Amino acid sequence: MTDSVSRRRLLASTGTVLATGLAGCGYQPAGGELDWRDDAGGSPGFTRTSDERWLVDDASLFRIRNRNGRVVEHGTGFVEVEDAYVTVYDSKGTRIWSGAAETQYAGEPAVADGRAYVPLEDGRVTALEREPATDEWDAGTDVRRRWRTDWDGADRSLIADDALVAGVHADGLVAFDADDGATRFDLGREAFGGRRIVDVAVGSGRVWAIGTDEGTDADESDGTNDDAGGTGADREPVLYGVTADGDVRTAASIPAPPGWLETSGSTAVVGVDDEILAFFDGDDPAFVVELEGPTARATPLVVEERDRLYHYADGTLEAVDVDEGRRVWSRDDYSFREPPVADADGVYGRGTGPGATDCGLVAITHEGEPWWHVPPLEELGCAGDLRLVGDRLVVIADGTLYGFRRRPGRRYTIAHRL
Repeated sequence: MTDSVSRRRLLASTGTVLATGLAGCGYQPAGGELDWRDDAGGSPGFTRTSDERWLVDDASLFRIRNRNGRVVEHGTGFVEVEDAYVTVYDSKGTRIWSGAAETQYAGEPAVADGRAYVPLEDGRVTALEREPATDEWDAGTDVRRRWRTDWDGADRSLIADDALVAGVHADGLVAFDADDGATRFDLGREAFGGRRIVDVAVGSGRVWAIGTDEGTDADESDGTNDDAGGTGADREPVLYGVTADGDVRTAASIPAPPGWLETSGSTAVVGVDDEILAFFDGDDPAFVVELEGPTARATPLVVEERDRLYHYADGTLEAVDVDEGRRVWSRDDYSFREPPVADADGVYGRGTGPGATDCGLVAITHEGEPWWHVPPLEELGCAGDLRLVGDRLVVIADGTLYGFRRRPGRRYTIAHRL
């Protein structure tokens, strides 16, 4: 009995020492450390996934994929399906809800504010969201259809924020109310001087669109002038600002085909001819910022919390203050193997940089300083695609999700203190 008590006291004392050492060292899980992994895989059964998209809103990762084949449904057994299936994960890798649309999707879906907006092959568009919890014990993991409405056309693509869902198709531009699906406006090419809409962004209750003569009959124009951009086949691209009611407020000529279009709050930001042009209400740019990297091959990243736009192209990462209209800093010693991601704290990517080689995870502060870097995970290597989901960096590779911590910590070990 004495020996037993002594052993228990020894174990208790050892545990106290270890706990004290661990607490005293101040260890925190560090940036780039693997936090979780999840096998996204496929559905149980024999489905064929013909097409899928991985999209992110502020807090969730959406997987939208077309299914065709047999699946196992709880309480039913094997059933034949041909639909679009949505699975949503949070930053911890937990599947928070999932469910199917009536038919497969055709075109480009969008996500915003916890919802998925899906253009369906039957000529409609639907909004899917998490079924509300019925009580405190029900987490609400099933899907419900928020709304569904008709919308047909060729080459359909959606983009959304928390108020509007804009849809681009071969013959014009449409906008739906994000809450109930009501059509806010439906504009044909004639509203844009016959131009085809090639890029769209949504922000602060307004839709911004780039119109060009690409794929139109402009070469057969009679040479008469329209709202902006010249005459006939010589017309320049035009940036249009459209209110939620369909009123075209802005028609600003762009000197060349733009590389990209983004919004930061109520500001439209266009990358063209290695410059950033910013527009508010008028037809003239509010400011112009010259860039080192080419806009034609760029990855723009907007972080509205800091009025910041990060621009990455050909090994050059630049930070632009969208509110003040100036370039804040630039670095050419980082090279990313895929488009980086960004938030209010900094920029993250997989590639090389000061102290980092191959395709490890690297981070740069919002002030432009090296933050942290880690070597690539051995089982992952350089495979997959990077997303920012809440406070985690998520790599999607071969049906598996890897969640990495974003914030740095102190990497001291117990042995370091003992």
